Amino acid sequence: MELTSRQMTRKDLPQIISMSRENMASIIFSSWGVEYRDEDLLHLLLEPNAFTEVLESDGRIIAYYSVEERNDNLFINSIQVLKEHQRQGLGREMLARIEARAKEKELRGIELWVQITNHPAMEFYRHMDYRMVSRQGNNYLMRRRLDPREGWRLV
Repeated sequence: MELTSRQMTRKDLPQIISMSRENMASIIFSSWGVEYRDEDLLHLLLEPNAFTEVLESDGRIIAYYSVEERNDNLFINSIQVLKEHQRQGLGREMLARIEARAKEKELRGIELWVQITNHPAMEFYRHMDYRMVSRQGNNYLMRRRLDPREGWRLV
């Protein structure tokens, strides 16, 4: 599969929202007991400081991530892969891109929230050396530290 990447444009929003809803609606409901809201994702994606990149195959968006700088960290607002393309290395690819962006900006770490019922995601992030830092409601804050003394090599 040949993959291309580019920064998100507004015309990508319907595909991104659909992918996120399909992946997250049941997780949001099982964690919080509320319906998934497209508006919450739109708010994150359209935040002026957010950077969102899409990955495409044959002109179709199959994955995306959205990040923003927060307190010396790069925060992952959202990271999604179409269900039929999961477990093919796209999550690793996006985390590598996120890490490169954080290093380029000389940030101290990468953070994200994961819902407590999203066990596959938690295991994936643990495998990628993210550690649980705290819990807020039904979310865990996970972080991967970058060490500037080591030439921005991960620790």
